[in-house]
Amino acid sequence: MKLAPNVKRLPKDKYTDAIIFAGIDAHSFAEHYIIAQAKKAGDPVPPVYLGRYQLSELDNLQIVDDGRYRATVIRAGNIEEPQLLTITTKLAIAGVQEARLLSENFELLEEWSDQLPRLREAWERGESLVMKKIPQRKTTLPMSVGSTGYDTQLDYVVKGIIPASSLCSIYGASGSYKSFLAGSWACHVSTGRQWGGRRVAHGAVLYVVGEGGIGVPRRVKAWEVVHGEQVKNLYLVNRPIFPAVPLDVDEMVIAARQVERETGKPVRMIILDTLARCFGGNDENDSRDMGAFIRGCDELKRRTGATVLVVHHSGKDETKGARGSSAFRASLDAEYRIRREDAGSEALVISCTKMKDAEELKEAAYDLRVVELFTDADGELITSLVVDKPRPPVELERIEEAGNKTENHAALWQCIRTRTAHGEACTIALLRDDMKKLGYEMKHFRRWLYKLENDGVIVIDGDDVRPL
Repeated sequence: MKLAPNVKRLPKDKYTDAIIFAGIDAHSFAEHYIIAQAKKAGDPVPPVYLGRYQLSELDNLQIVDDGRYRATVIRAGNIEEPQLLTITTKLAIAGVQEARLLSENFELLEEWSDQLPRLREAWERGESLVMKKIPQRKTTLPMSVGSTGYDTQLDYVVKGIIPASSLCSIYGASGSYKSFLAGSWACHVSTGRQWGGRRVAHGAVLYVVGEGGIGVPRRVKAWEVVHGEQVKNLYLVNRPIFPAVPLDVDEMVIAARQVERETGKPVRMIILDTLARCFGGNDENDSRDMGAFIRGCDELKRRTGATVLVVHHSGKDETKGARGSSAFRASLDAEYRIRREDAGSEALVISCTKMKDAEELKEAAYDLRVVELFTDADGELITSLVVDKPRPPVELERIEEAGNKTENHAALWQCIRTRTAHGEACTIALLRDDMKKLGYEMKHFRRWLYKLENDGVIVIDGDDVRPL
């Protein structure tokens, strides 16, 4: 609503009278008033005036500042009664407590103070004869009151691990099997199979293959071999996309809509593997560059309804978290550190480092099963790995006590602990087979075994082996 002339120049003291000239000659009356007052006071406050032009748009004018206590309206030439009623009503709406109408000669014509409360109440009820109450616009911000919604159950992609419509990350050093884990989640969600005994939200998955090349489809094929089911709802995007670039976000949204049409299922998860390859050459340590990446991920999440899972690298010191700006971790709903259980082992360990709105996942280890896929043109057997069921992580304290240990000793110890953790038979013959599958030469197998026994790490009872 526009302000009438000189409303902004009214005295700051709300108890000072607001002088308003109203009528077709209001402008000239106001000028004469200023001249006359200047002779008396020297620096008069210019009055508000409502002349011919202002009266024509009176409904859209604010004629006095809110909270003004007193106002005096002076007739200045011809003015119609409905216009006077509108002026009185506007004064009432603004909160004026005392008002009066004077003639051109400054004689009292009407005392309006008594009718102001009635006019305001009528306007509040929407019953004003001259002015309708303008409805107050309601905010578009989502709001709720107090504890409303406390019993809302958190939606999930993988229950207790990956929340729905969230921004999550897994990070780890190179060779920690983090991409194998991301692929495993993708396969289970896209087929609706439980993962590690946990329910999943069945739907489609978009996997941005920024790293891995042919490794990702081989991991999917290995999963199909193990589970005897084709993964139909997992779509691979075979180039990096850059969330900081709006056109790439638009293209991913188009891809998600296409996948939903082709599969008939909602896209539950979008995997970016890895952050480095999807960062577009920007600086991961720069908070502004990271902020642009985060905003793009949030936009992708908002427009698709999917969870965005970012595969990331750890810093130089793996125990201090993922590399790059801390703004990334601050933006996450869930974060997991992925590490290899031990040198030479085919197992990963998941540790929850952040879970915003649910209980943190307990640390667990997952063995990776070797799966034979095909023999290439050179006669070499091509294999891949599939994440197996969860188990407690192997405690490495005893093997750490052994002196002069090598990677071979650590790998053998891992095989022993893996079998015993699963309650499986653990014999010398079975351990020999396990080590062969890991690619170790068996020439010194007995020597490795007896060293662990001599160091007090294991006990050999006939053909049976058990950890201490």
